Amino acid sequence: MTYAPKKTAAMVLVLCAGLALALTGFSGVIIPFGIAIVMCFLVWIVGAYAVHRIYAP
Repeated sequence: MTYAPKKTAAMVLVLCAGLALALTGFSGVIIPFGIAIVMCFLVWIVGAYAVHRIYAP
């Protein structure tokens, strides 16, 4: 098993995008909190799937 820096960086970016979306939901001004949490998980699931498919061996 080898270390994949591109895949790791892409997964960290997906994680940060989902976290940023969840944090904007805390204020409730832009989007409601419940919708932000659901969208956060969707970003993580779809993003992780996309990264896995793009960087598949």
